[in-house]
Amino acid sequence: MWTTLGVLALAAVAATAAAQGGGGMKMDATKVVKQTGPLPAGWTLRVDAPPRDKAADLNFVTMGAGFHVTTGPAAIFWNPANTASGTYTISASFGARSVPLHDYYGLTWGGSDLSGDKESYGYFIVGGDGSFMVKHRAGKSEVHTVIAQTANPAIKAAPTDGGAASNTLELRVGRDSIRFVVNGTQVGAVDARNPMAPNAGIYGLRVNHNISVHIAEFGKK
Repeated sequence: MWTTLGVLALAAVAATAAAQGGGGMKMDATKVVKQTGPLPAGWTLRVDAPPRDKAADLNFVTMGAGFHVTTGPAAIFWNPANTASGTYTISASFGARSVPLHDYYGLTWGGSDLSGDKESYGYFIVGGDGSFMVKHRAGKSEVHTVIAQTANPAIKAAPTDGGAASNTLELRVGRDSIRFVVNGTQVGAVDARNPMAPNAGIYGLRVNHNISVHIAEFGKK
C-alpha cells in the first residue's frame, strides 16, 4: 500500500496556482446573488478574492435538514465547532440544481486560520463535467494540486452546461491514507503523510462560481 500511495503522493507534488478553483478552467463572469436570510447558526464563510469578491454576493441558508448554497463568487463555508482528527470520515450529499460543466463543489478538511492571513485547508471537489480534483490552499493566493483534474465514471456529470447533477462525497482519513470516494466508489487516494493533505482541523464545504446546490447529510463519523 505504501508503494502505491507513495507514487500518488509524489504525483501530487504541489503545483502553485493563482486561482483557487482549479488550474486551466474556463472562467465565466461571476454572478451577483442576494442573501435571502441569515447564515446557518454557527457558520461563516470566506470568498476567494476579496475585495473583488464579496460575501454579500452569494446565498448560504439552512434549507430543511441541510443547506443551500447559490454562488456568486467561489467560497468556503464552515462552522468552527466542526473539527476532526485521527481516523474519521466526512461526507455530504450534493444535489447541484445548476452547475457549469467546468466548475466544482465539495468538501474541505484540515482547516486552520480560515479567517486569517495564513488560512490552510484541503479540498476534494467534483465538477459538472464528471471529473474531480484534490487541492490544498495555503494563504491568500497559494494553491497546490494534490490530485489533478481526473474524470471518473462514478461521478454523475451534468447533462448540459448549467444542468443538474447529484453526487455523494466521502473523505476517509485513515492512519496510512486519505481516500476520496464518490457515490460509494473510491476515485483517488494519497499518503496520509502528504504535507499538502492535512489530516486534522476544521472541516466544511466549498462551492465554486455560479453554482446552485443543496447539501444534505453533511457530517463526520
